[in-house]
Amino acid sequence: MPRSRSGSGPAVAAFLAAALASGPARVRAQDAAAPPQDEAVTLDEVVVAAPPPPVQSEAAAAPGAAVTVVDASRYAGEAKGAAELLATSPGVAIADHGLGQTATVSIRGSSAEQVKVLLDGLPLNTAAGGGVDLSTIPPQWISRIEVVRGTEGVRHGSGALGGVVNVVTLPVRAGTWSGGATAGSFGTYQADVAAGTGGDRWGLLAAAAGSTSTGRFSYQYDDHQPSTPLVDRDRVHNGSALGGGLVKGFLLAGGGRLDAAAQLSGGHHDLPGWPYNPTPDDWQDDWRGLLSARFRRPLGDALVLSAGATGRLDRLDARLAELGGQVIRQRGAATGGSVGLDWSRGPGSLSVVLDGGLETLDADGLGDRARSTVAATAAGEVSFLDGRARVGPGVRVERTGGFAGVSAKLGGSVAVAGPLSVRASAGRSYRVPSLSELYLQQGIVAPNPALRPEAGIGGDAALALDGRLGTASAGVFTTLYQDLVVYEAASFRRLTPVNDAKAAVRGVEAELASAPIRRLAGLSTGLAYTFLDTENLRGAAADLGKELPRHPRHRLYARAGVGGERAEAHGEVQWISRQWLNAANTVQIPASFTVGMGGSVRITARPALRLNLEVRNLLDDRSLQDGYGNPLPGRTVLLTLRAGFPDTGAR
Repeated sequence: MPRSRSGSGPAVAAFLAAALASGPARVRAQDAAAPPQDEAVTLDEVVVAAPPPPVQSEAAAAPGAAVTVVDASRYAGEAKGAAELLATSPGVAIADHGLGQTATVSIRGSSAEQVKVLLDGLPLNTAAGGGVDLSTIPPQWISRIEVVRGTEGVRHGSGALGGVVNVVTLPVRAGTWSGGATAGSFGTYQADVAAGTGGDRWGLLAAAAGSTSTGRFSYQYDDHQPSTPLVDRDRVHNGSALGGGLVKGFLLAGGGRLDAAAQLSGGHHDLPGWPYNPTPDDWQDDWRGLLSARFRRPLGDALVLSAGATGRLDRLDARLAELGGQVIRQRGAATGGSVGLDWSRGPGSLSVVLDGGLETLDADGLGDRARSTVAATAAGEVSFLDGRARVGPGVRVERTGGFAGVSAKLGGSVAVAGPLSVRASAGRSYRVPSLSELYLQQGIVAPNPALRPEAGIGGDAALALDGRLGTASAGVFTTLYQDLVVYEAASFRRLTPVNDAKAAVRGVEAELASAPIRRLAGLSTGLAYTFLDTENLRGAAADLGKELPRHPRHRLYARAGVGGERAEAHGEVQWISRQWLNAANTVQIPASFTVGMGGSVRITARPALRLNLEVRNLLDDRSLQDGYGNPLPGRTVLLTLRAGFPDTGAR
């Protein structure tokens, strides 16, 4: 199945237009305005008496949004986590430090902090700052991931400068169950179970997952000096143990629908340090607990009332040699609530939401800190030309602690002819400094209570084709990031965060996803390409006009698969061009080219039992590095045995 609804990039080859324009879409990417079929409970009750909550992030449903929906079932049995799935989308860069280790996401040249990461619509970004660690989301829970590129503060508030990532967990389905076990290279093991129960008016899903890895592998050390030969080394103190549990369900009552979920996840990471500065005694333990509930009820024919409440607890303990070797403890909490009205009649709709919350952080060197957030959002949509055109403005006024700001966006799309459409959007978002940046003393890093919010202003436009053979899109984008927070030397061995950076980012994005072709053994293909041109506009003279570190100009992901329900095989390649390790662009990380392959065989049909094989870095390149110069594993082999009813692939 095609996996994206819209995107942007260089011009798609002309022959695609003829192939994709050959009739109405039998196989389409998910329409951002309508929930997928697997989320329906009982159609009459859902539509008339109890409308389900939006299954996409609200930003994904907006007119003109640059959205890619990564369907996890397309990668059935491949042991791909959130980071690996996100890497298949254009505009996305992943900082993945290896099996079981921390992984963060960047979109369109943003930092990890400037991307809002959601789990079933609930924000995971914390008051402590830093990007969300994707490795803490058990991969077996993922049903799909919605990637919304661009400034999206209107619908998701402070922190969505680069975009929004919404990880949607497994749907609640009565009578379903699944379980699996994976074993592979570098002492890697995973296991998971899930089961659903319920009736016409209620449903419940429970799931648990765990994984462990020694993370020990051999690699070729590169000290970034051209005259120095590569040296064989072992990556040690690189293990991890992760796990979690999930319970979610729905209840039709009181003329509406209540959806609720509880999630606990986290674990232990060894912190090996940089190759030239190992840290054999460093480690990190982190846990996260989430609670959410949302009730939706129609008020007549045109209005729907919604109300929600959320809660989150975060715990982090870490031992870092560079901060004196003591154990650092952080405890965070957040609560929130919202109430909204959705009005829809004829070609127009309007959504008004009032929300508020409180977040607290208790950390060594900080003490207890707390701040509240209050916000009001109004977003609408008007369709015309018999529904072929959509325009949607939106604005959000928000106050967090002592900071106040406005986010705004205007987007639209037009169906030009047949499967060809055009979309465009422009907007502004900002990110409020974290409590850590403002108040937390961290060894050599001093806080700065005078920090201002970062801001991003940007826009994009794209052409998209959506026909019975698949989907394709191509377009351009630009973003100006202002008042970026960077760390500068305040005195000998002391750093302070300051709003002393400004950057321009321009680029092109393209993606293609074809439907399986039965006459060619079920052949399907996918491609995502990003060209990113970044420029530092403020700072030291040696850094002005240079590219931003850890932002390669080119990223290409391509995939092809054959087969059907009984057996399948696939291959994929990923190319990442050279990127700079420092702001002065004097130390570089070489380009990387990796090949992966795998396949699955169905052993029994009822219940479904499948054996899956996945091979990453097939060519066993042991000189690969992440964006920080850390080594990445060589050839990795993962074998998965999976059972379930009904047969829904690997997940």
